[in-house]
Amino acid sequence: MNRNRLEKIINLIIVIFTVVGLVFMFKFNDESNELVSHGVENFKYFTVLSNVFCGLVAFSQLSFDLLAIVRKKRTSGNSQADTYEANDDSQDAFAALYGRFRITKLISTTAVALTFATIAFFLWPVYRLPGMYSGSNLYFHLIIPLLAIFDFILLEGEGKIPFKCTFYATVPSILYGIFYIINILINGIGEWPDTNDWYGYLNWGAIGGAVIFVMTVLMTWLMACILRLISNKVCKQ
Repeated sequence: MNRNRLEKIINLIIVIFTVVGLVFMFKFNDESNELVSHGVENFKYFTVLSNVFCGLVAFSQLSFDLLAIVRKKRTSGNSQADTYEANDDSQDAFAALYGRFRITKLISTTAVALTFATIAFFLWPVYRLPGMYSGSNLYFHLIIPLLAIFDFILLEGEGKIPFKCTFYATVPSILYGIFYIINILINGIGEWPDTNDWYGYLNWGAIGGAVIFVMTVLMTWLMACILRLISNKVCKQ
């Protein structure tokens, strides 16, 4: 199986599993699982938002690939000279847009990789809560992140990713942190289980919460650097 076809299959699987995860989130999640909320309330979690974003990026790439195939078939009926010219223009446009997809994929993959690493290497070893890998969390904490990482590292384009793009990958974490803070400032912290500090960042006070936020952004950037480094190494092979 060639690389492009395998990439399309993985993107399709990511889209399907994103939908399956959302269905589980709305219909089949165990209400006793303290790691999930009810329905739409789950969209307050970075895990859900990052996985949905990852699924949308995969869907966008599949749509672009489909349009490229349709355009190629349309140009096949032109004269030979026109076909060569159209193919050159199409390839240039494809390369430019695909480069943007790689950057967007770095951002989305970093976000879900951060979720995977946090659960796998910190929360699971410490707390061992069954709900971490059950229901929608099985897809959002494990399956989709691993597929996204595999897709990005092994199957993406051949050009190197510029170092500056690693900073773009911190944007989702920063935006989420801003949303998190504004929500608390407007609605207050509240009390469990209706607290607006659902991640417990303020359990150690405002300074502790600020330190956790900064560390999260730093970890996101380091994750992006690692993904970029491995991806660029693979591209050389």
